[in-house]
Amino acid sequence: MRAAEFADLSAVKEILSSDNVYAVTDSNVAALRPDLLSGVPHTVMPAGEAHKNLGTVGGIISDMVAAGCDRKTTVVAVGGGVVGDTAGFAAACYMRGVKWINVPTTLLAMVDSGIGGKTGVDVRGYKNVAGAFHMPERVVVCREWLDTLPVREWLCGCGEMIKHALLSAEIFDATYPAVDRLIARDMSVAVPLAEMSARYKESVVAADFREGGLRKRLNVGHTVGHAVEKLDSFRLSHGEYVALGIIAEMTMMRERIGDDFYGKAVSMARAVCTHPFPKLGAEEITDAARADKKNGGGRIVIMLPTGGGNVEEIALEPREFTERLEKCLSSL
Repeated sequence: MRAAEFADLSAVKEILSSDNVYAVTDSNVAALRPDLLSGVPHTVMPAGEAHKNLGTVGGIISDMVAAGCDRKTTVVAVGGGVVGDTAGFAAACYMRGVKWINVPTTLLAMVDSGIGGKTGVDVRGYKNVAGAFHMPERVVVCREWLDTLPVREWLCGCGEMIKHALLSAEIFDATYPAVDRLIARDMSVAVPLAEMSARYKESVVAADFREGGLRKRLNVGHTVGHAVEKLDSFRLSHGEYVALGIIAEMTMMRERIGDDFYGKAVSMARAVCTHPFPKLGAEEITDAARADKKNGGGRIVIMLPTGGGNVEEIALEPREFTERLEKCLSSL
């Protein structure tokens, strides 16, 4: 696995000017930087999670066939996590797999989803249930994209950065006192924290590419977060739902966490997501969580951070999951 390259947009232009490349981006990036696509065969997919599906993958593959792409073609994904996941999966499928390069343009993709080779799309509202492990040849991170992000996308990335802080004592110590400056986009804080976050994700992926053990810790906040995200129709950003999931899951398992760490972790998550927890019932959240691909044996799995970089894997029977969630919903 090659480390992400922190570069500027000239590196992206050089990649796109190479022979036999096919670009995939979304309507937001295409409108923002049409110059990058000039003279490059490409697909522009509609922006948004709703278009991260098998139909979009089929459209990309069809466009590649029409463009005469072959087994030596390199797909270049230029966009956020939706573009990277979708284009990476198309690259994994095209002629049984072609090379691809990821150019993440959102904070979330730079620190998390753009790193690690997990590609995939949603089916019937369930996230990433169709996909493949397909490592990009390169990940090129350009700081210039950060200045283009709307508030929603910034908070989305901050949610995953907070998650990484709960998994690493070093990142926690750097992030907790600076969380307000991170949220406020103080780049003197945000850029080094983002690089720390990206390097942490790389280290976990390098140790456990196919998510057999250590990599499971990256699912902190995602059991409840994914379920609520689906039930709430993606009204907020993914990172905000992760923050809500962190608060919910840590509160559900409150007796396993020390007061100091719990208080600091929840305060960071609340700084990312100031929205109230959606008005959903414990049973409907449980039903959505049961379909998550992390589960096994009929139990619902929570990855619980307990401080000092430690994470416990907890498998709950659906009934206990519902009971624990019901008890804390009013306080979330």
